[in-house]
Amino acid sequence: MKSREFYGKRVLEEILSAALGASYAREVRLLLDRAVRSSADGILITDAKAPDNPIVFVNPAFERMTGYAAGEVVGRNCRFLQGEDRDQPALDELRGALREGRECQVVLRNYRKSGEPFWNELSISPVRDERGDLVNFVGVQSDVTERKRVEEELEESEDRLRLAAEATGLGTFDFYPKTGEFRWDDRCKALFGLSPGAEVSYETFLAGLHPEDREHVDRLVRRALDAASSGGYDVEYRTVGLEDGVERWVAARGRTLFDEKGRPERFVGTVLDITARKRAERERDLAFRREREARREAEAARERLELLAGAGAALSAALDREEPDGPTGGSPDEATFARVARMVVPRFADWCLVDVLDESGSLRRLAAAHADPEKESLLRELGERHGERGGDEEAGELAGSRRLARRAVRAGEALLVPEITDQQLAEGASDEESLTLLRSLSPLSCVCAPLLARGRSLGAILLVSSRPELRYGPDDLSFARSLAHRCALALDNSRLYRGRTRVARALQESLLPPRLPEVPGLETGLRYLPAGDPDEAELVGGDFYDLFDASDHSGGSFWNAAIGDVCGKGSEAAAVLALARHTLRASTTRRTQPAAILSDLNEALLREGRERGDRKFCTVAYVRLDPDRGENAQQAAERGIPLRVSLAGHPAPMLLSAGGEVRRVGRPGHAAGVFEDPRLVEQEARLDPGDALVLFTDGVTEARAPDGAFFGEELLAALLRSSVGLDAPTLAERIERAVLDFQRGDQHDDVAILVLRARG
Repeated sequence: MKSREFYGKRVLEEILSAALGASYAREVRLLLDRAVRSSADGILITDAKAPDNPIVFVNPAFERMTGYAAGEVVGRNCRFLQGEDRDQPALDELRGALREGRECQVVLRNYRKSGEPFWNELSISPVRDERGDLVNFVGVQSDVTERKRVEEELEESEDRLRLAAEATGLGTFDFYPKTGEFRWDDRCKALFGLSPGAEVSYETFLAGLHPEDREHVDRLVRRALDAASSGGYDVEYRTVGLEDGVERWVAARGRTLFDEKGRPERFVGTVLDITARKRAERERDLAFRREREARREAEAARERLELLAGAGAALSAALDREEPDGPTGGSPDEATFARVARMVVPRFADWCLVDVLDESGSLRRLAAAHADPEKESLLRELGERHGERGGDEEAGELAGSRRLARRAVRAGEALLVPEITDQQLAEGASDEESLTLLRSLSPLSCVCAPLLARGRSLGAILLVSSRPELRYGPDDLSFARSLAHRCALALDNSRLYRGRTRVARALQESLLPPRLPEVPGLETGLRYLPAGDPDEAELVGGDFYDLFDASDHSGGSFWNAAIGDVCGKGSEAAAVLALARHTLRASTTRRTQPAAILSDLNEALLREGRERGDRKFCTVAYVRLDPDRGENAQQAAERGIPLRVSLAGHPAPMLLSAGGEVRRVGRPGHAAGVFEDPRLVEQEARLDPGDALVLFTDGVTEARAPDGAFFGEELLAALLRSSVGLDAPTLAERIERAVLDFQRGDQHDDVAILVLRARG
């Protein structure tokens, strides 16, 4: 081993001596020897002049990496590291480089002395003497097994990504910064207006970007390739087709993969055509874009936009909610528009009035706000004085403002009065006292815009300035139109929703029993609480309940109870509720078993879904009770009331015994309207004297506290254990109160509770 190692060192010294001179070469050799031996990469030198290019030197890192000692490898060709694995494509590249005496870098599958495979990234460089003859090859190798493992996992991930991309319409791109290689799939090329066979590069990418987006996108790409960044890439940009000239919008996301030295190795990502979405957004925003662009550098324009945004949020969040304590003390519309008027004052106006048309076609004051609280009381006083005159719109103290509003409503156009004269004030007042009041408000300029929605004028909004520096002009008129547009849409939607809600509520209430019947031997308790504000149509839910006599013609005494929840909200939920309730009742004329009755409901919902192409479903807990009738009813009640329970995806009822034990009754089945076979089963039970069966909807167990916790069945069971001895109505009320207290008044779902208690 020493002789071979000496041979390796001697070769190094000969190489250096030939280049640097003997004395200096020895010093350099010592320095080089230390550097080579301390290197983390494996280094080997071969003799290119000797037959079969044998190894003449290896450093310690080579020994650690391969498991071979220097004495075992010096004098051998390095192909022994390949074992029997000689068909690797990279070997052809390596052999060609050795044969031609040139540099080369390849990744090979090698084998350690133990037989363990590893991936070897090998770089070879030729060494020539002073005559230019090839004398040696220097090889540097790195163990890149972990990197290859990650790459293989990445390839698997990319396969999954390609499948997902095909399903979602995503295109993919892949960029190798080290080589400059770009790979785009056909969808990606299509977004740049290229045919599937087109060659692509980074220059192609830049050329296909819209000129206005090119610099920005290029900067984001370079930042993603910077190791100092997270490597993330998320941008929307426009392309101009390189072959078809079509402009498209693209949403692109990607990430850079860095090697162990922090150099960008791969940049992969997806692209999605969002042209249709952008076109829709552009059409929606077209009415306001010109205004925003024209006023971008003006501070006043910025404030107007903020006002519009704030007013829109207030309108969308607050309409349809009753607020009896609002500034006007009246309807939800009054409370909402009072807030909007307060937003406008004093940033854009010193006072603001909102008038709407009532059913008789007369203008009614909906909101009034002034920057000065004392003068706001004057506005109210003027309004009251006008009301005392019988609402004559052309004669009251505010006749000037109302006349302007009436003109705007009739013409459907916004009106601008850049300067209000004293003569106009005099025309708007009915007497000297009124004129004095109007003058004290100091109106100097105003704009009045109609509230237009669906081609109809619903009223008008009047903005008045009392400041000499604020004289309204065309831009202010445009702002008033925008504000009026939002107010009109909100007011129209409010009226539509309230009408729709009334219909949905009426329909839902008509489908629920007005009262529970008397059942022999049973006490009944019911609590039903719809979620949300009564004026919110979208919160009209589909919880339902029923209790009815289903005695058969053979003389049997059967009572059926049901509680359920249909999918959806509003009128659609009410329609499904109607189908469910009537199907359940109709089925009892032919069937007595709860599972069979629920099976009929499942078939009816499936048939309805197929006919309408819109599948609806519901959950139901169905109970058949067999209380005795006639002279021995009391004696039968003392023996207990048999019952059978079947569940179609609904929470199981809880049976509270007279002794305080609580258990669930019923086995789970699928919701009705989902599967051809809902897997419905029945479970028998008995209500002994003092026992109570509690049926409920998920609005009870899924009630959520402010901290996110659910009420749950365990808390319900604990509540029932502490309620032994309560009659049915009291027990139902106690459960409802516990649920409401748990939510602290923030109810999000309907709550229905039906208690059936055997008399003691």
